Amino acid sequence: MKILQTRIYKLSIPMHPFRIATGTMYHAQNLFIRVETNRGLTGVGECSAFPLIAGESQNTCFEMAKDFAMLWKDKDALDIEGRLKDLDDFTAFNSTAKSAFDMALYDLAAKNDGVPLYKYLNGNKKALETDITIGIDEPEAMATKALEFKMQGFRILKIKLGKDGKTDLLRVQMIRKAVGGSIRLRIDANQGWDFETAKEALIQRVNVLEQTN
Repeated sequence: MKILQTRIYKLSIPMHPFRIATGTMYHAQNLFIRVETNRGLTGVGECSAFPLIAGESQNTCFEMAKDFAMLWKDKDALDIEGRLKDLDDFTAFNSTAKSAFDMALYDLAAKNDGVPLYKYLNGNKKALETDITIGIDEPEAMATKALEFKMQGFRILKIKLGKDGKTDLLRVQMIRKAVGGSIRLRIDANQGWDFETAKEALIQRVNVLEQTN
């Protein structure tokens, strides 16, 4: 199955200001691709650039994607190992841009076999429950947002932290008080804590749990 062409699209998706330890996002800066083949099958892939973490922007992903598309033209889409090696031989790193092309290959392979992707990967179909994320804000505002999410039916909340350790602990405490004990909480400090801050936050959390029990 030969690759005829790859269409590349920039998708800048507006979002509420989303603050994490490493910066604030106002748009999801995504790249979407469609890999078209001579059998009429099209594989799709997408990546989301975040310069502060991966060092890639939407623009750099777009430029790399144009080069990747040329590398793959007229080559076998079902030779997944070979096509990914083409990308790695062409450039080091750039894993964000590469991920969209990786996805498209597996999408094509599954479609070629006429099965869902999870079956192609020998996986099992199972129910998944995801979380929803609360960006960094004042503790009161984060607690209010957590309660809103609970009222919308979410049962797992991921809390962005990574600024001041003491305030981060207060954020978690106020969210727990707002949503009650039935909601699962996850925390993500996004590289914002050093070792001592992380240790102190965990110690304080244990103390709070002991006092509660």
